[in-house]
Amino acid sequence: MTTHPADPDPRVRVLDDLIHGRWVLTLEPAPGGGTEVVAYRPPGWTGPDPHERLAAPDHAGMRELLARRHTTEARE
Repeated sequence: MTTHPADPDPRVRVLDDLIHGRWVLTLEPAPGGGTEVVAYRPPGWTGPDPHERLAAPDHAGMRELLARRHTTEARE
């Protein structure tokens, strides 16, 4: 699978974003206990919403959230 920002497959775009440092992933305590996967924009991010924060219960949920986000952006 070749990564390319114009690739219509949201899974490829998510990998491209992670590989190129457009998101920083970390684990944080979840509000109800346990942990959650959280994505932040990297320090110095100059794109839209530099303080954007996404949270999901696990890595599969985060991949789905980022892919859905790309699909929504493509429609706008």
